[in-house]
Amino acid sequence: MMRFLAPYLAGGAVAAVLGAAGLAWHLSAEVDRLQARAQILDTMLTGCNGRVADLHLDKERDDAVDSIPDSDLGRSVPDRWLLPAE
Repeated sequence: MMRFLAPYLAGGAVAAVLGAAGLAWHLSAEVDRLQARAQILDTMLTGCNGRVADLHLDKERDDAVDSIPDSDLGRSVPDRWLLPAE
């Protein structure tokens, strides 16, 4: 009886091995694709972090200028920054 089942068992084993190899190949390609996507997203996030840092620095500089009383503008701010008198 085992002699009759041997070719079927061998064929099933070969099919299982080929299926597992195909799945491993597919998952390997998927991992590579996802790693590339993660690198792209990391680069984009780094750019966003830089822009946010620039915005915070710009706001701090604006706040420093805005906190100067109008009476001190002549001493603290260059003339080219001031609006002409009306």
